[in-house]
Amino acid sequence: MVNNMDDNVQLTPEQREAISEIDRNLQIIACAGSGKTEVITRRIANILQRKSGIKPENIVAFTFTEKAADSMKKRIAKALNAQDLTNIGHMYVGTIHGFCYHLLNKYTEQFREYRILDSVKSHLFVTRYCSECGMSDLNLEPYPRNVNLFLQCIDKMIDDYENADTWTQKQRDVLNKYIRCLYSRNYIDFTLMIVEAIRQIESNPEVRDYLSRIKYLVVDEYQDVNDLQEKLIFHIAEAGANICVVGDDDQTIYQFRGSNANNMISFSERYADVHQVRLEKNFRCAPGIVDVADCVIRHNERRIVKKMMSGATELQATIEAKRYAGKKEQFDAIAEQIAELHKVGIPYNEIAILVRKGKVIASAVSALERSGIPFETDSAEHFFAGNYFNRFAVTLQILSDIDKAKLYECWQDIIEAAAFNSGFRFLRSCARGRNLPLSEIIRGFCEKAAFIDNTAEDAETRRIGLDGIAKILDDYDEIYGDWQLSARITGVLKFLGTQAADEYKYYSFKPKNPDVDAVQIMTVHKSKGLEFNTVFLPELTKREFPVSNIGGKKYWHVLGGVFEANKDKYQGDLEDERKLFYVAVTRAKQNLYMTYELSAQPVSCFVKESASSHHLKLDRSDLTYNPKSDDEDFVPSFKSSYESETRKPNSKWEEERRQRQEYWAMVKYARSQLYDYYGTGAHFCPAMYTMLGEIKRWGPEQILSEASRNNLI
Repeated sequence: MVNNMDDNVQLTPEQREAISEIDRNLQIIACAGSGKTEVITRRIANILQRKSGIKPENIVAFTFTEKAADSMKKRIAKALNAQDLTNIGHMYVGTIHGFCYHLLNKYTEQFREYRILDSVKSHLFVTRYCSECGMSDLNLEPYPRNVNLFLQCIDKMIDDYENADTWTQKQRDVLNKYIRCLYSRNYIDFTLMIVEAIRQIESNPEVRDYLSRIKYLVVDEYQDVNDLQEKLIFHIAEAGANICVVGDDDQTIYQFRGSNANNMISFSERYADVHQVRLEKNFRCAPGIVDVADCVIRHNERRIVKKMMSGATELQATIEAKRYAGKKEQFDAIAEQIAELHKVGIPYNEIAILVRKGKVIASAVSALERSGIPFETDSAEHFFAGNYFNRFAVTLQILSDIDKAKLYECWQDIIEAAAFNSGFRFLRSCARGRNLPLSEIIRGFCEKAAFIDNTAEDAETRRIGLDGIAKILDDYDEIYGDWQLSARITGVLKFLGTQAADEYKYYSFKPKNPDVDAVQIMTVHKSKGLEFNTVFLPELTKREFPVSNIGGKKYWHVLGGVFEANKDKYQGDLEDERKLFYVAVTRAKQNLYMTYELSAQPVSCFVKESASSHHLKLDRSDLTYNPKSDDEDFVPSFKSSYESETRKPNSKWEEERRQRQEYWAMVKYARSQLYDYYGTGAHFCPAMYTMLGEIKRWGPEQILSEASRNNLI
């Protein structure tokens, strides 16, 4: 192997230090855009080149995603001057879950035939086996939202299993029921994979021998590991591995999954002989962007103190914050600005709209559509509202009630009569006894009816629509495939009408094409690890970003006891929201546009903090704008059962004002939940359209009552 790293003059002294430190445990504190991935890969290459007796199979590298793993493998091969990936042999580079699956599959016969439940399949599984899983033991009815709540309870119990002796007997029984229900049907979920891997490490000599052969462990995005994952990492280090962790506590954005920034902060206290390297130079962002990010994040108290500096001093930044009269005006202005940026040479795919809440994506999409600007988004809203989703649903309905006229009315505008008849005959044969998977039925109909026609103007849309519905149907059949066809049809139609849009709301049915020049629209969480020339951050008002904690039933309300006492472990606070804003800002290389409408809420505190940077252009009067609510004189009688506010007010007036604010925030939230609930169901139940109209005329008390009755708040 040829070592060409010393000749790379672009490396900073700190990067060289991290690459060359291969004998001690290493903690790399890497600011945004500091080139951490390049440093990691070169360090691994350096180990293989210079450390006698170390082979690729003696190295394990954990990444946060499989995409990141693929990128790292290619970088390692490049650093080694390898022509292909075979030169890195049996090195494991991948996610922690993938590592645990590999370990269980190789060393434990019990789990070799187990299937993995992802988020959607977990919901379907619990819905089907709600009694066996223990939902009723927690006094939860099998409503969709309660299924999600139940799975949150299960996840938190698994994560806290070491402390099971502090739980109630009922809680232990529920978790054991859930695990037995999964295992009896040869299923396992992602969290249980880690639990079982740790059990094998602690009890199986073969597994311990395997761990002893791991001499180097690298953990990327270490700030996002939870306590259960940290326990696995510690076991590997304890077995003799040199450990290198890389991360930035300022970018801990998955606290709702149990990510613990303290793992990063206290690393040197828990591991021996730790050498620390700080990568504080950001090569991605212009100095102005770096300054704004620093002005915001320094308000956090629980952090490793660091000073990010710009290494891209040649870039000139445009950083603006602008006020608009309403939401439509705000997003239309964003679309107009994007068009202007494109005219001066910025590709669409170098522009991103990053949102705090997924529901905001629809407004961005609508504005770009009106302007004819191409875009890509992970939101599935367009799929469920598209031209073909309802047609596929009607096609499935036909299997329960053979109605040729209804089917023809649905498809006549795009399918010729002769081909339609061929498709109908196929459906009729399925209804009369062909017990095929649901996806095969839909694909068979589309093939017979010549729906998949490459000459059609919307051929790509047709293909995406068919593949999308097939994916949903396959997920459903994974859990319900043993049911009779008529029962599956009834069940899947209910699922499509009430749950599917929510379950797949951030699933991209359209494959990503890196060559397509299109604006990227996504949540801030999805943007982690990405970079763009220009970033738009819309809806920067109080309660939107930082997001407000509206209330409602949470896992700790169900479990109580120690889980309620330790709820802060999974609850985000203002500091966590600030980290998320910091991540959003540091995705921008050169241009950053903050936008907001000041009609009902003041501007976000993060805009105010950004304003301490002289690089930010804005109307300073926006910072003091504090709109008076139209309902200011109303003192509510409603009070949430799950009151989170505990501070003592300074006066009776302040208490009344706080109650008014919380009340109307709850009403607003409840109304949006009702619109989502009935709007989704309206696809399949026309009567729900009437309910949508009724909601507009309801008063606040009726809105709260109806939302509570449907378990939406």
